[in-house]
Amino acid sequence: MTARHGAEVAVIGLGVIGGSAALRMRDRGTALRTFSASAADRAGASAAGIAVAPSLDEAVSDVGLVLIAVPLDKTSSVAEQVLGCAPPKATILHAASLQRTEALRGMPEVMARLIGTHPLAGSHRSSFTAARADLFHDATVCIERRADARQREDAEMFWSLAGARRIEYATASEHDDAMAWVSHLPQLASTALAAALAARRAQTPNDFVAPRPGPGGRDATRLAMSALDIWQPILERAPAATSHALRTLEEHVHRLRVALENEDWTTLHELWEGAGRWRSGIEGEGST
Repeated sequence: MTARHGAEVAVIGLGVIGGSAALRMRDRGTALRTFSASAADRAGASAAGIAVAPSLDEAVSDVGLVLIAVPLDKTSSVAEQVLGCAPPKATILHAASLQRTEALRGMPEVMARLIGTHPLAGSHRSSFTAARADLFHDATVCIERRADARQREDAEMFWSLAGARRIEYATASEHDDAMAWVSHLPQLASTALAAALAARRAQTPNDFVAPRPGPGGRDATRLAMSALDIWQPILERAPAATSHALRTLEEHVHRLRVALENEDWTTLHELWEGAGRWRSGIEGEGST
């Protein structure tokens, strides 16, 4: 990432991911230019002391690395524009939540230059107002295995500067199948739980409990506040593993219900203890 004309890195998109990366780069003193199609995000970033270029073309001109951090369904079109303006040898990364060519729907010549680097961190909120300089602290970042040596070096440097602790390499298909379980399933489960509680409230508006979930219920339904306009393109392009993950959840909910109805405490104990061991085992693993 060689600095030219005052900047060595460009971040395109200033929502939660791009905005958080830009805030961290600002704090680290990294020479940076940014751009966003959102006037509100541009204004927020500028007010936070981040250099915002007047156009995408100017943001990526003469930089060594570009991070594209826009919604999944916008990634390939933005990448095409970036490739038309960035130096031929610049490393072009994206931070979209899916990495398969069929999910990004980009032209082959664009996909050949574009390398997926997905940080396993985020928020149910959106826009620059939700960005935090410490969002990627100790996070894991999954980088496409097809990246060449220079792209790997640049990607690892960028995400290390952003605060990531762990870098993992996987194929695009491996990454997307993993996201079905660690990202899509939690979102769908949280939405389903919130929908059930909402239905209870609608049926019994004067009920004392249903409208007032405690801390556990609030934690479990936090993701239900995520915006559908962000999630719909992801779910439209999600791998088959997402449906498989959801069916697996349905099977476990069914087993729990049947065990309760039949007072089958052996099955309930097996499910309960297994779930508890898994959850205890991931403590201390960071933002993974």
